[in-house]
Amino acid sequence: MDNHEKALKSMSLLMDDSKRPGLVLDIDGAIRGMNDHFKIHFTAASGNIKDLIDLTSQRTWDQFVERALHAQEMIMELLPMTFKDEQRNEYHVHLIYMPDLKQVIALFDAPTLNDRLSNVYVNAFRKSNNFMLLVDLKGEIYDVNEMHSKFINKSREELIGKSLSVITKLIHPDKTAEYTNAHLAKAKEKGQVDVIIPFYRAHDDTRYYHITTYHDKETNMFIIQMADCTEIENLEVQLAHSGSLSAVGQLAASVAHEIRNPITTLKGFTQLLRVSASEDSIRYITVIEDEIERMESILSQMLVLSKPSVKKKAAFSLSELIEDMASVLYPKALMEGIEIIKKSDFKKAPMIFGDAAKMKQVLLNLFKNSLDAMQAGGTLTICLQESDDLLVLSVQDTGKGMNHNQINQVFMPFFSSKPGGTGLGLPFVLKTVEEHGGTISVESEVGKGTLFTIKIPFAADKYLQLVKDRESIVS
Repeated sequence: MDNHEKALKSMSLLMDDSKRPGLVLDIDGAIRGMNDHFKIHFTAASGNIKDLIDLTSQRTWDQFVERALHAQEMIMELLPMTFKDEQRNEYHVHLIYMPDLKQVIALFDAPTLNDRLSNVYVNAFRKSNNFMLLVDLKGEIYDVNEMHSKFINKSREELIGKSLSVITKLIHPDKTAEYTNAHLAKAKEKGQVDVIIPFYRAHDDTRYYHITTYHDKETNMFIIQMADCTEIENLEVQLAHSGSLSAVGQLAASVAHEIRNPITTLKGFTQLLRVSASEDSIRYITVIEDEIERMESILSQMLVLSKPSVKKKAAFSLSELIEDMASVLYPKALMEGIEIIKKSDFKKAPMIFGDAAKMKQVLLNLFKNSLDAMQAGGTLTICLQESDDLLVLSVQDTGKGMNHNQINQVFMPFFSSKPGGTGLGLPFVLKTVEEHGGTISVESEVGKGTLFTIKIPFAADKYLQLVKDRESIVS
């Protein structure tokens, strides 16, 4: 058997290696063959080894070839090479130069299945959109992913090696280290513990975190996942508001007749008393009549909340309604020394579909509330613009503002911060905006003012065309 045959046999034995993927390469890197294990572990490739590896690994290959040609004998080296795949995995590669064949055998130390699964878990930990921590049995933080700054605004250096109670106290200041230890003990006992905690990240920024703590028996470590569920919690608050409005509706419907009957009786007797009353008595009767009118007004507002709109809907211009309502309140603003600023991004009046009369009442409530919250020198800014294919109306004042508790209750029926207020104006606003397919939100800061933002869809083209058709028939 000559040297060439021996080289071929050696190559065959190496390529039949039962554990490692292998390639047969020419000196220039061209791939001449591959074993089945290479096809299993890697994307089956043809072409050149340099097409598969990064620039650093290409230089490593070139240097090996140079040494091999210079040696003119079989040489074997273990070198690192990084593949240009998504994971950019680095492998240790045994390069064996066969001088009789002028070819190179490359045998890769490919990762095992467990190694690959470990990489999957590590990537899931690192790239999760939730804040994740690894904590040992003593409650010491072993590792965190990159979401630490977003969730708690702390660096890795401030967390790694520290007790988990550092985070617990940050989110829940009244909780002690004993609470943290008890929480981990419970997780170890049950395998998993879930809790939702409010985190007051700033004066006007409250987040709700769903914290899940797992205990891994194999590693005896705790895996803690912190997910932001603020939007879900806010939706539940809105549902609670809707439930409150429904309760108001049921209450109003059930007592309406019972209240109106005695009111009618009282009004009749006050009219009779006027006929024979003295001048002093008439003053008292007038006060009684004013209070009866106030009772009727409150009852009417409750009834509006209790039932859906029955008026005919149509397409109308929101900007024109704003002009009308602003002009109604302009004299009041002028007398109180308050400036009204109107801004609009639209050259043509934007149209919405719904009940114009109820939307007028919405605007009147918002504008009047803003004026009532300000003193001389204040500014009411009304801005109409488009965002994400929605019509956005913002009503901003420079008044006294609201605290966190007031903001949370502002749309609740019967809640009012104004003396003599019924607390039904803003619930009416909320109900009407939602009936028109829109949403309303509020931002406020004590001493700086309040901003109400309404987002409402434009009128669909078919409704606008219907309006044009009707106008053409009338003309």
